[in-house]
Amino acid sequence: MARRITEECIACGACAEECPVDCIEEGEPFVIDEDACIDCGACEEVCPVDAIFEV
Repeated sequence: MARRITEECIACGACAEECPVDCIEEGEPFVIDEDACIDCGACEEVCPVDAIFEV
């Protein structure tokens, strides 16, 4: 399963820096390419506002 970033995103970039496959693109909110996501959960663990969840 991929993950999705919600509107609670503060665009800090922590998730994008942590992603091992670079599937997170900058924006407000940031966006995860669900086809490229390997569901490792690294982004969810570092999100300071809990804006990332499994789809």
